[in-house]
Amino acid sequence: MPAISLEVEGDGKFPELLNAKIHHVTQDIKLSALRGGMQSGATSVMFVMPLDDGSYVCCETSLKLLRTATKVLEDYYDEKSK
Repeated sequence: MPAISLEVEGDGKFPELLNAKIHHVTQDIKLSALRGGMQSGATSVMFVMPLDDGSYVCCETSLKLLRTATKVLEDYYDEKSK
């Protein structure tokens, strides 16, 4: 399963996207928990993003990793906003 590479300040962090073909998601993004979805038996989460051409992008990671990433972002931006 892919890792999450977290950039807490994303401005300018993805130069590879400047000349890349980008598929913008214009429909709702779905998020679901998958009990036992990890090889370890832990819960995973899946993002499902429909594209306008009828295809889908699916991204899966562990609930623990997603929780950690969102906690880092919350802590960073809560501190910045004070």
